[in-house]
This record gives sequence, C-alpha cells and structure tokens, in this order.
Amino acid sequence: MATLQLKFNAAVIKVISFSKNEMTVGRKPDNDIVIDNPAVSGHHARIVKQGGEYLLEDLNSTNGTFLRERKVLKAALRDKDEISIAKHTIVFLNDQEASGPASSKETVSSDATVVIAAPSAAASSRSASAAKPADGVGALRVVAGEANAPVFSLLGLTTYIGKSDQAQIRIKGFFAPDMAACIARKPEGYFIKVLKEKSIKINGRAVTDQSILTVGDKIEVGNLTLMFFQQDANAPISG
Repeated sequence: MATLQLKFNAAVIKVISFSKNEMTVGRKPDNDIVIDNPAVSGHHARIVKQGGEYLLEDLNSTNGTFLRERKVLKAALRDKDEISIAKHTIVFLNDQEASGPASSKETVSSDATVVIAAPSAAASSRSASAAKPADGVGALRVVAGEANAPVFSLLGLTTYIGKSDQAQIRIKGFFAPDMAACIARKPEGYFIKVLKEKSIKINGRAVTDQSILTVGDKIEVGNLTLMFFQQDANAPISG
C-alpha cells in the first residue's frame, strides 16, 4: 500500500494511507491533505492512482508543485519521491514498488491533451534510429535563440516547452503559446507531442500531432531552435 508522509522541515507531522483512487492537497479543509499556509492554493495538487501506478498533478496552483526539485504539471511517482509544496514536503512511499522488481513501463499522462500514443506507421521508419532512454539521457541543445539554459537534459517522464513559468523549457514571443509541446520519455524512445497547433517544426517540417525524436533532429519552437542529442549515461548531467 502507498502512504504519504507530510513533513515540515525535517519533522514528520502526519502519515496518510492512500486508501482511495485520488487524494487532493491544498489549503482548504475539504482536501485530503490540508496545508495551512498562504503560499498553498485552495486546491493545489492531487495524486491519482491508475492501476498500479500513481500520478502527481498540479491543479493550476499559484506557486507550483515540485517533484525531485523540478516544477511539474503532471508526472509519475516513484517510491521515496519527495513532493515540495511551499515549505512543506510530502514523501511518497510505495511498499509494493520497493519490494518488487522495477517496472519498465513509464506513463506520461492519462489526459487527452498530453497522451503520448504508441508509434504510428509513419513513425516506424524513424523509430529504428531513435534515441532510447536505455542508451543514455536525451537532451536538447539550444542552437539558435535565447533560452534559460544552453542545454536541457530530458530527465523526467515529461518535459514541457512553452512560455508559461511551469514549462521546463521556456520560449519567448508575443504569439508564443503557454504550452507549445511536451517531450515524453518512454522505453522505446523520446516522443514530442504538439499541444498547440502550428507551433512546432522538426527539421523544417510542421508537426501536427506527435513524432519520435532521433539524434540530430532540430526542433523549431517560438524563438528557439533546439537540437536533440543523446548524453552519455555516465557523463555529468547539464541543464
């Protein structure tokens, strides 16, 4: 069974058993986990159980939800993950995951807006040369335009690109969308999913739905051109 430990500084102030399919976190008293802090939104985040997996989702909070020290919109949880909300920490513990073999399945999102489907027939010719997570860590290098970092390592299950502060890769421009696309890390490779129509080009061609990434692909989005490459798994991680 999964449990959640609510901590303030280093002290555990509450332990909650995950006894239903969804638990919410926020400042209002109708939440399953109530955090009385003005920096916490009324309904800040939720954790959803889907089959044997658990997903963390930010509920459009004002100050954001952080997982493994990165701001996230939606991400899968692993045993001993730490969720940071304002000055509080929620430690996710899953005894089934800790005692069993690690699953090779990685889920991005169950919502239609960010679902990464299996490779299509059109993408099958590219998948043979696609960079797979098992071979190392995928990354994006900025080759044109100004960005908040020169290299972005694709460490999480999902990396968002957009103008929003909640995007890990932020773009600029008056017409740039808040969320242009997301990149999903899956066992068979890295997929880019378009969230805003006509906002993404790969190697000069518009992408309308999703595409598997191969080493050397150039992604044009907003004011940036990003080149996809594969970092050595043993090399220092940038970004």
